[in-house]
Amino acid sequence: MSYQRLVLGLAACASGLVLWAGALAQPVPLPPEGTNPARPATPRAPAAPANEVVQTFPSNDAMQTAWKVHWGARRGNGLYIEDAWFKRGPNDDWMQVLGDARLAEAFVPYHSGTPRFWDVSYNFPLCVVSREDAGPYGKLLYAPDQHGRGKNKDNSPAVLKPYVVQEIRDRGIAWKSAAGVRRGQTLVLWGTLEAANYRYIIEFGFQDDGAVTFRVGSTGHNYGSREWDGHMHNGLWRIDVNVDGPDHNSVLLMEHKEPLSLDSKEQTKARTEHTPFNGGKEGWADWDPNKFTMIRVINERRKGIRGEPVGYDLMPLRMGNSRHFGAKDEECTQHDFWVTRNRMGEMDYRQVPKYVTRGESIMDTDVVLWYSTPAHHEPRSEDGEMKGSQFTGCTPVMWAGFDLKPRNVFDRTPFFPYDTVKSAPGNIKKRGPGG
Repeated sequence: MSYQRLVLGLAACASGLVLWAGALAQPVPLPPEGTNPARPATPRAPAAPANEVVQTFPSNDAMQTAWKVHWGARRGNGLYIEDAWFKRGPNDDWMQVLGDARLAEAFVPYHSGTPRFWDVSYNFPLCVVSREDAGPYGKLLYAPDQHGRGKNKDNSPAVLKPYVVQEIRDRGIAWKSAAGVRRGQTLVLWGTLEAANYRYIIEFGFQDDGAVTFRVGSTGHNYGSREWDGHMHNGLWRIDVNVDGPDHNSVLLMEHKEPLSLDSKEQTKARTEHTPFNGGKEGWADWDPNKFTMIRVINERRKGIRGEPVGYDLMPLRMGNSRHFGAKDEECTQHDFWVTRNRMGEMDYRQVPKYVTRGESIMDTDVVLWYSTPAHHEPRSEDGEMKGSQFTGCTPVMWAGFDLKPRNVFDRTPFFPYDTVKSAPGNIKKRGPGG
């Protein structure tokens, strides 16, 4: 570990973790003298937590869908999600999608063998953000000072600083057909972990169609004395998926198989297999590009309009697979997907191989997904330049991540103008044999 990272990490440990909590409830005053206690005033709705964001879509028209998100900010993990709920229509109830979701670790091993950094474990703080970070339409969100400065007598934080940016972004074409075209929107929350010479942009996106995006972007200053050494940035995530609540969730492994056999009658056929992940027990699986490997979390009790379980698919966005064989801690990088039951205190990605040895059921229960998003950084001139013995410049952001896509949450295509479009538009043309 570099001297700089060691000093910063020890300082962070000394100051402790700072958690972002919601506003405290205020005491209810007694009614004024002379009023009739039998006819109390209409009670007010409880105040929303200070860390709650509610966003309706479209942002500039009548609500069709919405997200409600509780976020947190802490040293080490940076920005994380406490809970998130989705509303698929104005008259629908909120449906929980996420519990605790966070970047659990960031492992950075260099090709030369050293250094090998575990950047979350050093308890680095979040960077303070500014109007330049937020852009013309972004909003700054405040959390307790990450350095622990400024306390009230009751030990509550007296100093709040802007650590998170809230944005509404145009996410491009959501769908396009003979019926027209629709551009989508997403609510984005992001913050940046100040990891010595590096900066990790941690970003969560909540789309108008119910999807959730998870991204980590590596930028900053190439490591001193290793400016031109290749290395990996392994974003290691812990995701408590709670489809319609934490209970009755099951995990499936999805794999595309093609061809079915080499027989001339079967070699053009394919299928998708859905099987209980690791036989329905805690364990691991690897991503295979030939199989389009994905993970599905379903609610065993809630069905969609076609009678199939409501769920969410973890869809990888990978450049490749990372495998590291240094200390015992690195065993967690030797597989891409891990699944455990949700147990109190199990938050350390490096300990996942130990967690799964219990072999408990991951069917019809509360589950946690652990997933790696590796990125390979091969330094280039665009990262900066050497001026004498000093490296000057900034590495452009390199992104890694994944998506959670809703499955059977909607009864039909969201935002499609069914009321104004015929079921079979006359201008749709067939495209070859079979249509």
